[in-house]
Amino acid sequence: MSYNFCNKLFHGCGIAGMRMLDDDSIPLVVTSPPFGSIRDYGGHPFYFKPMARELWRVAMPGGIVCWHVQDQMTEGAESGESFRQCLYFLELGFRLHTTLTVDCGVVGKYRFRYGQPAQYVFVLSKGKPRLFNPIRRIPNASAGKVRAFKGRLRNGTQKFRQERRIKPFRKLGSHWTYPIGVHSHSDPESIEHPAPMPESLAEDLIASWSSENDLVLDPMSGAGTTAKMAFVSNRCYLGFEINREYHDLAVARMEKVAAEAATPKLGRRIESDDLDAA
Repeated sequence: MSYNFCNKLFHGCGIAGMRMLDDDSIPLVVTSPPFGSIRDYGGHPFYFKPMARELWRVAMPGGIVCWHVQDQMTEGAESGESFRQCLYFLELGFRLHTTLTVDCGVVGKYRFRYGQPAQYVFVLSKGKPRLFNPIRRIPNASAGKVRAFKGRLRNGTQKFRQERRIKPFRKLGSHWTYPIGVHSHSDPESIEHPAPMPESLAEDLIASWSSENDLVLDPMSGAGTTAKMAFVSNRCYLGFEINREYHDLAVARMEKVAAEAATPKLGRRIESDDLDAA
C-alpha cells in the first residue's frame, strides 16, 4: 500500500498534521496522550475531542487505534478521564475491540488505596479489525498433549466435545507487564522525555495489529518510541510532535537506530519537517 506521507517525523500539532491526511487512510495508530496534568509537556495544551475526531476520520475501515492512557490521581481519587475518553471514541463510531491493562511495575505506597491507577490500552477498531496477529509466548505445560474441550449453549447445557492438541505456546491475555524507566528502552536517550512509552509495549501493539510495510501513525509522538518500533519491525511510520525538544529527541533516536541497522531494508533516510500550521 502506498501512502502520501511515509517515514517522516513532523514538528507540529498532531491535529493539524492529521488534517493533511486522506480519509480512511491509516491502518494503525499507536499513541499515548498526556495523563491528565501530571506533566506539563512544555505548556502545550491537549485538545482531546478534536484529536479523537481526526483519528476517526483518518482510520481506514478495519483500522485500529491503540490509545494508551492512565488516570491522574488527586487526593487519592482517580479522575476517570480515561473512561470518558473511551466513551467518546464509542460515540464517534469506534468499536472497543479489546481493553488491555498494562502493569509497569509501579506499586507506590498509598495509605488508603491499592497502588497507582491502572494503565490501559483501549484497542479501538473502525468496524471489524482488518487483521490480528496474536502474540504467542506463554509456554504451555501440557504442550503436545491432546485435550478435550467442552462448550455450552446459551442455556448453560454442555453440547459438544472437541479434542485439540496443545500448542507449545499460548497467546497473551489482556493483562500485559513491562519494565519502565531506563529498563524499558534500549537507548538511554529516551529518558530525556518525562513519560516515554515502553518500547516492548509499542512493539507488541504494532505486531498484533499490523503487517509489514503498513503505516503506523503516532499524532503525539513524544520521544518517537512508536516510530522507532515501527521502523525496526519493518513498518512505515509517521509522527507529529508539538514540542520541539521532544521532536528533536525523536529524530536523534531514529537517526541512531537507522545507523545501527545492519540490513538495507532498514537503512531508510530519516526525514524531519515542520508543519506550517504548527
